[in-house]
Amino acid sequence: MRRLENRTAIITGAGRGIGRGIAECFLKEGANIIIADCNQEEGFKTQEELRQQSENVYFIQTDVKSEDSIKNMVNRTVDIFERIDILVNNAGITVFETLENATIEDWDNLINIDLRGPFLCSKHVLPYMKKQKKGSIINISSNHAVATLPDTEIYAAAKGGVNAMTRSLALSLGRYGIRVNAICPGFTDTPHYRQWLEDSNNKERVEREVKNLHALKTYCTPEDIGNLAVYLGTEEAGMMTGENIVLDGGVAARLYHSKYC
Repeated sequence: MRRLENRTAIITGAGRGIGRGIAECFLKEGANIIIADCNQEEGFKTQEELRQQSENVYFIQTDVKSEDSIKNMVNRTVDIFERIDILVNNAGITVFETLENATIEDWDNLINIDLRGPFLCSKHVLPYMKKQKKGSIINISSNHAVATLPDTEIYAAAKGGVNAMTRSLALSLGRYGIRVNAICPGFTDTPHYRQWLEDSNNKERVEREVKNLHALKTYCTPEDIGNLAVYLGTEEAGMMTGENIVLDGGVAARLYHSKYC
């Protein structure tokens, strides 16, 4: 349907995993894509592979911990495509650590990437979206923002902050025609998830238990998240803003969770 034809989307952390899945879905719908990622090798690799479908894909090396890096990314995006229609704040890391063992460096690094990064990216695309009187900001949060576990305090705090910021930004920016929503995924089939399985003591057992946590008995793919992000970027979602949408196959709907949730 090419529902995002001629629209420009910045996707942070799009070199692999969920971000890449979102980029692929956006590209199928005709969007111009900016891959904003700190990893140069993965960023260029994704750029070249997606350019087999469209020339309108550019990698811009970006460190979301750095405001100067974000400013450069936004300015280069406008130089290339002349507009910014969609921002997907996807870049993030995970730290699951006990309170006793967590360090201030763990806290600062995760908060700077997972919470401060979306704040700064949103701040610096705002002038262009305001000028256009239209825009969609999509924050990739987590089901840990709504239902979490012991020893995930830093991660849960960051993602809870993303959800709260999403609601507030939606109220602040609605007057400019800018919508702000969050997607809260659970287990997703990414390289990070696959490595976690490989590092477990019994990969087959752990994967079976993880799937059984889901009402649908399987976990998300990056494309599942990308399909929802496409919808949030289109006019079909024109009245949707301030929402934190859990997309986790029913994991967060459970009253009781195993240790793998």
